[in-house]
Amino acid sequence: MRSYIDCVHCYLKQVVSCMSNAGVDEDTQYKIIYEMMDYVKNFDINDTPAENSTKALLKAYEMIGVEDPFEKAKKESNDLALSLYPRLKEIVKNSEDSLYLALKVAVAGNIIDLGINRSYDIDAALQHSLKTGFSKDDYGSFVRKLENVEEVLLLGDNAGEIVFDKILVEELVQRGKKVIYVVKDGPILNDATLQDAVYVGMDKIAEVITTGNNFLGVSLKRVSEPFLNRLKNSELIISKGQANFESLESENIVKGKIYFLLKIKCYEVGRVAGAELGDVVFMVG
Repeated sequence: MRSYIDCVHCYLKQVVSCMSNAGVDEDTQYKIIYEMMDYVKNFDINDTPAENSTKALLKAYEMIGVEDPFEKAKKESNDLALSLYPRLKEIVKNSEDSLYLALKVAVAGNIIDLGINRSYDIDAALQHSLKTGFSKDDYGSFVRKLENVEEVLLLGDNAGEIVFDKILVEELVQRGKKVIYVVKDGPILNDATLQDAVYVGMDKIAEVITTGNNFLGVSLKRVSEPFLNRLKNSELIISKGQANFESLESENIVKGKIYFLLKIKCYEVGRVAGAELGDVVFMVG
């Protein structure tokens, strides 16, 4: 997915969110954001929004001298999600189709996006996901493909959300599948890292690997060779969140074997996905 004009103010909004989380004073924020305007005007619109967002954020990290502005927020998100975990497990356990409900729970966790939202309502997200369901739903074909594979590659997204994903991973493991769960190799926004995976216990139920870099989404020109080989050789992939969608929706190496699981948080992503703002989707790529 290429970048659009609406993406530009999103880059800047994410930088502001980053500075706010880092406790940067307002005068300094003005100075940095004005410098950032000059920086982002040189971005290539043919690069994905995820790629360009990362470049803006890493520049901001350098300017404010903070490696992980969201460190505290990520821990709080993980702790909040872990407090909800027993209730969510019970909901999934008592459902008619526990795998299908686990997918809905996992996408409800996608609201935890501190780059876009400075606050979020988990209960509201759960109610929307569980009651409204997917506006685009390829669950039937997913189940058919799942029957014929031994492994599932799951591309994770945010801290906190990783706990919701854990419930989905447990459902897949119960069905005899090995799950490879993918996180970032370093901090960027509130994306999950290996540290988050260990904190929530994901490493106890899945093989946890990294993309080999800390770019949002999956930038194929930047990922490590071992991860790229896993991606190419995987028979079935679940991709969480917008940045992964932006990165992979037009990539031939995952065509027909990737299922995008996300909440539509911007009009441009909705336009490319064929969905409306606020929808939750589970769609084959």
